[in-house]
Amino acid sequence: MITPLAAYAEEEPSNWKNNVELGAVQTSGNTKTLTVNAKLKSVHEGDTLRETVTGSANNSTDSNTTTAESYKASLQEDWKFSERGYLFARGSFESDRFAGYSRRFSETAGYGRDLIKTDDLLWKFELGGGLRQTQYTDRSKKSEPIMRSATGVNWKVNDSATFTQDISTEGGKNGWATESVTALQHALNSHIASKISLKLNHNSKVPAGIKKLDVETAITLVVNF
Repeated sequence: MITPLAAYAEEEPSNWKNNVELGAVQTSGNTKTLTVNAKLKSVHEGDTLRETVTGSANNSTDSNTTTAESYKASLQEDWKFSERGYLFARGSFESDRFAGYSRRFSETAGYGRDLIKTDDLLWKFELGGGLRQTQYTDRSKKSEPIMRSATGVNWKVNDSATFTQDISTEGGKNGWATESVTALQHALNSHIASKISLKLNHNSKVPAGIKKLDVETAITLVVNF
């Protein structure tokens, strides 16, 4: 017997698309290292409104000493006013003491457009501005107006392989933060995929003794639901 609630669930499938990435590498012997990274992305696609939630955590240790630790989260709302154009509002949080700041918040809004939109290829571009608040590891604080731009390509190469390229940059007089993520994902079945990615993080202004560029190469397991 099918209950009314179950029947409604069958008739109205969720418009949320979620994926979780998990990766870990451990070595022992002459050196002891452990790297763990996790990512979450949830997208709700409506007729006029799209919501995107992301989160990530990365931690690396070498002989029980932490060598990298970062956390990120964002929420973006897109209001679609035409087939390809939309307005967006975005809030984000970052923490990366190895990049020189203990926490950073930004709030931006602007215009986005799907430059190419086919069954196999999506290329979008966004441009906007807003505010950013940063607390550095030396406990100093700075607030400033910023500009933000982002572009993303999602190309379905074949039935099992998907290539993505995402680049974003935001900043003002106190420095620019730029991120590039290049990835190739291979579907193992309808819910599980493997993924190899290269991420570049560049901060134009950092405290003395901290490198401006971080490079991360990862192989992860992706679960879609």
